[in-house]
Amino acid sequence: MHRHQGLIAGAVDEWEIAAGLEARGVTDGVAHRLRHRDVFGLAEELYARVPRAVRRETGAQEPRERGRLPGRTAALHVLPGALCAVAAATAPAVLAAFVALALWAALRDGPLRVTRAGGATPWTYGLIGFALFGPQTLTALAGDGRFDATAATATFTALLLSLAPAAYCAHWFAVRSRAQLAPSHSLSDFADAVRPRLAAALAGYVLALVGLLRAATALAGPAPIAGPAALGALLFAARLLAVHGHPRRAAAGLAAACAAELLTLAAAPAHLAPPGSSTETIICAVAALALTAQSFRTLAQASAHRPAGEARHNRLRTTEQENLR
Repeated sequence: MHRHQGLIAGAVDEWEIAAGLEARGVTDGVAHRLRHRDVFGLAEELYARVPRAVRRETGAQEPRERGRLPGRTAALHVLPGALCAVAAATAPAVLAAFVALALWAALRDGPLRVTRAGGATPWTYGLIGFALFGPQTLTALAGDGRFDATAATATFTALLLSLAPAAYCAHWFAVRSRAQLAPSHSLSDFADAVRPRLAAALAGYVLALVGLLRAATALAGPAPIAGPAALGALLFAARLLAVHGHPRRAAAGLAAACAAELLTLAAAPAHLAPPGSSTETIICAVAALALTAQSFRTLAQASAHRPAGEARHNRLRTTEQENLR
């Protein structure tokens, strides 16, 4: 009650307290340790025991979060595609080094940054490596003829250029979801408001990626775009999960996709694997659908959208729980 005095005293009903506690990281497990059946049961007691206060206007005291990206962050997310376009005419090893360096620079800051990635980063680089060299490797192993590396590099450049719209869509979704915490009076109301925003963020990124891929094929020649589009959707869904507190689920989806691609490489000499572009499309599309379904279930929870500054409160809450034990 002392920790969340302002939230409890200013709430209009138990639902608002439950939503606020969820947003601050209080789960049903915490409620069980406090001898309540769930977060709502804990909210009912808090609502009954704390006197009502005059409801404060949060908009007048808290600065509104900006919906657009800072210039430095936007530049970092444009960097991988720009370096890939410049290095496309160099040797494959040089191109791979440029891409790895640029991705590291882009993902270390901004809305696609994950402090504790849960092991997702190695799998991300594995999927990127397969997108860059996998189709031509499968073609060579299966002996199915020549592979147009120029067009493939162009689609890969478009994939890297899509980091900028991915960052914007992720930031937009985070800001709009956190803004919904205050007006929501129940967890179900919050979930109903967040799911359309999540769908809009996913659709916006996929549309931007498809547009970039079509532009790349128009400039460099015909090339399959379904595989890179599925890979982009997979990576975007995984990053959303990781950024909003579920890095292990994101890593599991990426690891499964990497394992499936390695199996296709092993089966290519025996002609047991489909063509390179089809392999990437099937594997990444299935994994992207699985992670997207996870996103609609987990990112609709208020606990996935903790306001800025809640990390300190979470550390204090963990210490308090340990002292109670």
